[in-house]
Amino acid sequence: MAGIGPVEPEPPSGDGTPHTPAHTDTLWAGSPNSRHLYERWAAFPPHLRRTLQALLAAAAITGAYAYTALTTTPAAPTPTPWPSQVTFLHYEGTGPPDPHHPRTATFRFTVSVRDTHSVTIRQVRAGLPGLSAHAIPAPPLTVKGGAPKPLTVRISVYKCTALPPGFTLPHLDLGLRNRQAQQQHSYLFGGAFPRDLATYLHDACGPRTGHSGPPHGPRTDLTRK
Repeated sequence: MAGIGPVEPEPPSGDGTPHTPAHTDTLWAGSPNSRHLYERWAAFPPHLRRTLQALLAAAAITGAYAYTALTTTPAAPTPTPWPSQVTFLHYEGTGPPDPHHPRTATFRFTVSVRDTHSVTIRQVRAGLPGLSAHAIPAPPLTVKGGAPKPLTVRISVYKCTALPPGFTLPHLDLGLRNRQAQQQHSYLFGGAFPRDLATYLHDACGPRTGHSGPPHGPRTDLTRK
């Protein structure tokens, strides 16, 4: 109903008889229109009624699905972080010396990944000139989120004269890869690892080498897959 104002009674017709309500199409139970539609529906053969019922049901389901698809906003996928953002390298201390390689020192680490996707270590390199690194287990090493793995790195000096007189960036360079990218990331350390590395270099090459300051920020080269 549309309009503004109170509802007023309609005045009588010119001959004094009340107005006859206009015919409507309201289908209430027992109305002539509803009986007429029921009679027409009942007149259809049974197989035709079943076919029409199936078509009406399919149309209702299709309409509901289309409405849901149009009104539902798909959730945006969560981006995968860079491997260096979720991969952590914790120094555990030195390992036993290798009697067959007296110029080699063993350093123990734990690798952990804080992500649902795994990270693969593809390469491990010593961070100073004149040094070589050998990782155990050998790369590639895949680390799953929530499942840390031990990593042993044997560092050897192959050229003492290439070492800097004092180093301020004791680090390891790791090649990392996950679903997002592959990276060369430098893990820098303070505390025990620089001291242990300096002790090893002093024993192997003499007093010209040694740790001479705190580490600076990490260096990272990014390469998206």
